[in-house]
Amino acid sequence: MIRHGSKIFKLIFAILITLVCFLIIWLGTWKSPDVNHSGDTNIHTCIHSDDRKLHFKLDAGGGNNFDVYLVENSKQNCLNPYFPSIHIQANQSHNAWVHIVYTDSKASKWRVFIDAANKDTQDSAYPFYTYEQDFYDAPLWTYSLFSKPLSFWKGHAFAVQVDHQKKSINCFAGIEWGFELSQFRLRPKAINPQLLNKQDWVKAWQILQEKLPGFEQTYRGKL
Repeated sequence: MIRHGSKIFKLIFAILITLVCFLIIWLGTWKSPDVNHSGDTNIHTCIHSDDRKLHFKLDAGGGNNFDVYLVENSKQNCLNPYFPSIHIQANQSHNAWVHIVYTDSKASKWRVFIDAANKDTQDSAYPFYTYEQDFYDAPLWTYSLFSKPLSFWKGHAFAVQVDHQKKSINCFAGIEWGFELSQFRLRPKAINPQLLNKQDWVKAWQILQEKLPGFEQTYRGKL
């Protein structure tokens, strides 16, 4: 009886050791999903078909208002599985968006950069993010459980009126948003949208003006 019990104990112990080994291997080799080109690549659809989306109404003063729709962790069939997706609408007249991204990436070129939709295409709006009325973004960075390329990613999106002939750019207001990657956390944590101020725009303009020589800027948003 004792020998029989000892055999059962050894069998259970061996099974547990095997499961622990498989778990350690899985955790050590697990990687986050890459861009999902085969899924629904329409950011608008992924956001507004998701019942979990959050809606923020932000008043920047002076009649400048934003409607922000955020999905904190996009569905697996979206372009950026499990990362936040955002849709921003500005009520003030504007014809472009500027998007400056700040991170603590291990790669210095990604710590501060000008973001642009379709940057490598001939019709790119770079250094503007887009000339569309609404702002959409769905970032994604691949990582493993024990190795993160960064711990935070913060986007500063500004609604602007740009006149290329007069070389002028007028910023109405901006929104900060993004995500955090923390050690031992499986999924990104979204950063809730909040209003930016004039100091944030001045900081962004110092980066942007190198790409817009001769342009003058004004600011009409929150001080």
